[in-house]
Amino acid sequence: MKNKIISGFTLVETFIVIGLSSIALLALANLFFIFNSVYGDQQAFMAAAGSASNAMNAFEAAVLPADQVLASHNFNGTTYSSSATTLVLSLPAISSSGDIIASTYDYIAFYSSGTNFYRLTAAGAGSTRVSGTRLLSTTLYSLAFVYDNADFTKVTNVATDIVTQAQFKQQVVQGHLSEQLYLRNPQPLP
Repeated sequence: MKNKIISGFTLVETFIVIGLSSIALLALANLFFIFNSVYGDQQAFMAAAGSASNAMNAFEAAVLPADQVLASHNFNGTTYSSSATTLVLSLPAISSSGDIIASTYDYIAFYSSGTNFYRLTAAGAGSTRVSGTRLLSTTLYSLAFVYDNADFTKVTNVATDIVTQAQFKQQVVQGHLSEQLYLRNPQPLP
């Protein structure tokens, strides 16, 4: 008579497999938690740094070709005045061929509302700039404009300091940029 060999797992082998599987699952869960934390931190950093960079690029694009910092300007019934947190500029209007349109100006205001930072544009007739409001940042923490002269008609440069801030869980990430920008050809408007 032949002996039948019955194979299977012993209770000890079963516990070892369950233990090893549990350790592997814990390692995967820990890896996922670390990855998620690093990813969230990087997203917060990119939001803060990218937001500050977008705002500074918008400043450069407006200040460098500007003729003058204005004390104030009325944009569709709302007056914006240059201050430590608001910047109002007058720029020569540009045609589609890149030429300056004589006696025509575009007006740009930079201002904040809470953590939002905006650029408001009022384009002159025939200008290639588009009128309207653009949201530049939703993570604004602080903003400061410093002018080289208290008389806005004599301002030749504007020092800009912007701090943006984003938060992920309990960690706060900031983006900070500052730059001194010179107007194209400061001159009083006619």
